[in-house]
Amino acid sequence: MLTNTKCEIDEVDLKIIQALMKNARADFKDIASLVGVSDRTVARRIERLEACGVIKGYYVDLDHSLLLQSGIDLSEYDEYVRLSRAEWEELWNALGKIMGAGLSVLLFHAGRAVGLEVGSKLRGRYRDLEAALNMLPSLLRDRGCKECRLVDFDQTICVGRFEFAKQTIMPSKHNVVLFEWLRGILQGALEAITGKKVEVAEESSSSNSVTYRFSCNGGERK
Repeated sequence: MLTNTKCEIDEVDLKIIQALMKNARADFKDIASLVGVSDRTVARRIERLEACGVIKGYYVDLDHSLLLQSGIDLSEYDEYVRLSRAEWEELWNALGKIMGAGLSVLLFHAGRAVGLEVGSKLRGRYRDLEAALNMLPSLLRDRGCKECRLVDFDQTICVGRFEFAKQTIMPSKHNVVLFEWLRGILQGALEAITGKKVEVAEESSSSNSVTYRFSCNGGERK
């Protein structure tokens, strides 16, 4: 049992909190069935957690691309750092001097962490793996990947290809490093969705896009 200055939190409270973290819109009956208590108990517990400040609010996960299609721009409320092309150039030059070749490795793993978070939102929501993969581009676009699409996928052997539009904000001389970030995002997302070890490699590149081939038949991911 955990104790703070305002209230005690037991295992039931933690299970309720976990359920709300997965779906803040879940009703009391759904949470009750997951936790193994009555819906009245869930209601009382949530009210108490709100009163003692453990639960401070409920938040909305927005698809900004859909809002923009309707002419609604909420970018002024985003908690993102926005850099101009010149600022990107300065940042990448500084990072390159500090880290050298290690910068591409760092960005691959940073991208993979983003991909794991994105992919975890899709895993288990779709019975068909290809359906989940087709939903992946919309989540990646919200995280700065611009246009991307699933080119093809053979579910029998878990092999396919993704195509990304080349980023225009980044200086062209840093594209190789940037693509390591994209490769990391794709690998992390595919690992989370499939639950397997994934290999991602660049297959082709043009002036407008880069295509990655992936294979997810390498055994279970630890």
